[in-house]
Amino acid sequence: MPRFEVVGIGRETGRRRKKVYTVYNQEAAILAASADGIIVEMGKIIQLPVAPPTESQLSYAKDIGIAVSDNATWEDVRDMISCCVDHDKPATERHKSFAQMYGIEYTEYVGKKRLFAMIFAALQDPSQIIDMISWFVYRVYRELVNGADNAPIKDPENPIIKEIAQNLVNDSSVVKSIKKYRGSELIWFGEWTAPDGRLYNGGSNKTTAYKRVSSLLREKLKKQ
Repeated sequence: MPRFEVVGIGRETGRRRKKVYTVYNQEAAILAASADGIIVEMGKIIQLPVAPPTESQLSYAKDIGIAVSDNATWEDVRDMISCCVDHDKPATERHKSFAQMYGIEYTEYVGKKRLFAMIFAALQDPSQIIDMISWFVYRVYRELVNGADNAPIKDPENPIIKEIAQNLVNDSSVVKSIKKYRGSELIWFGEWTAPDGRLYNGGSNKTTAYKRVSSLLREKLKKQ
């Protein structure tokens, strides 16, 4: 993902400030700077060069059968290797859109497990508690609808998801239970048998958080 160096004046301090943002484009960098209280000076935003892959990365990628393009970055190759060694699947555009919604940077080669881990890690900040609960509620919802593409609730910003999250934000037992999960466990819950017969374990469906959230979701869905 591109990096932009922004130079401007602090809105409250009046002092000159410089900050680097890793965002999708120049407009996103300006918005991020504005959110940080920086008034961007005209012409004072530049795109920084990307870091190339290291020789050790390229050597290891070759050893495990990964073809690296000439324009790949250090982050690209990191995610290519991670997908291979962690037996991860490439993240879909839908899942990448969730990362965008939360302002999380990723590469086009990011794996699904890695992306989910990144999202959940970013939502651990206390200021993001509603988003963290909403993300968990949405992932339980996706489990209840068996991951159907035509399910009516499309993302964690849905009013039903948000209402449940608001109702649970002061329930410390649920919040603590959610925080015990790993991000990659929220791809699915319980056990799953792959087409090759292998048994995989997702997040637990026996926890306080799962039981409470799934119960609230079922009540809501009955009324739809």
